[in-house]
Amino acid sequence: MDFDPVGAMMAWIGAYGLIGLFAFALAERFVPVIPSHGLLLAVGIGAADGAWSLPAAFLSTALGGMIGCAACFYALRGLGETRSTRLINGVGRLFGMSVDRIERGAASFRRNQTALAFAFQLVPTVRLFAPAFAALLRGNSRSFLAASAAGVVLWNGLFIGIGYLASHSIEKANTTILALTALGSLLIAEAALFWIARWVRARRKPGAAFCGT
Repeated sequence: MDFDPVGAMMAWIGAYGLIGLFAFALAERFVPVIPSHGLLLAVGIGAADGAWSLPAAFLSTALGGMIGCAACFYALRGLGETRSTRLINGVGRLFGMSVDRIERGAASFRRNQTALAFAFQLVPTVRLFAPAFAALLRGNSRSFLAASAAGVVLWNGLFIGIGYLASHSIEKANTTILALTALGSLLIAEAALFWIARWVRARRKPGAAFCGT
């Protein structure tokens, strides 16, 4: 297959070196149409081909992602508590959610925001909107950004590493096909983990109720 739009886009970005990689990772936070996982795979392939060093490429993209995440968070945090609450309630009503349900959801998010912030950075599309949700729900900035940074590091490292290894194991890798395959595998793995966690919780509930009687 000669059609490889992700590889073509990466070739254009790569012309600007590490600055281009940083700019791509930063822009990806504000332009959802950019396929970050595909371009990160291409970053790994480029590192294997000697276009840039693997550590430098990883650090450039991770730094760009972290700064973009923080910029999005603080931009919406600046709305203030009153405007944030009004906006959240308005969006919630569009989806048929009562104010009480929205408040319970916000409280639940704040209790578990560290784990959720990390997990959200590993879910395609959701990872881009997580900083906005956290800012509007008035989450703790330090714990949210620290957990998000850890998620960004894992996300970038995962796909850059896959691209790097694939370049050595596949003689001629089509980045677009590789990106779609990796994304599909990630979604299947996340769905499996979700259902396993749900099954474990369901198994624990009867035992907890029995112990409490």
